[in-house]
Amino acid sequence: MLSTAMSLLFSFMFSLLLGLHPAIRPAEADITQTVGTSLRSGDAGQLSARFAKTIELVIDTEKIDFKALQATHAELILRSFFRKYPPHSFQFVYRGSSDHLQYSTGTYETNGQVYSVYVLIRQTTNHQYAINALHFRREKKDV
Repeated sequence: MLSTAMSLLFSFMFSLLLGLHPAIRPAEADITQTVGTSLRSGDAGQLSARFAKTIELVIDTEKIDFKALQATHAELILRSFFRKYPPHSFQFVYRGSSDHLQYSTGTYETNGQVYSVYVLIRQTTNHQYAINALHFRREKKDV
């Protein structure tokens, strides 16, 4: 009887601890949600609001490959990309994280074309998360 009570108490305490410490912290979930909704709607302004001061931006179909681009310039380039290739859909394929770092891959579909998207997000010194890299690579169609 005592071991059953201890087991129940332990289970209760463990579940309580899990409830207090979610696997994804709110700030992390917030930026991931912003990335997803921005890519689904083609909203360069909303997405660029979460950019670091400089960002690595790669869009292979547009021959864009900047290692350190100012966030304001990156926003203008993305606006042009979204106008030329408006989103039909976007979905995350993989999401991972390590200390102060998140990385995601996804699939962006537009006008019969599919792009693999890579997003790198880092935690800044003030404990906010900012997008440091964004890559769009067109997938080759199987023949």
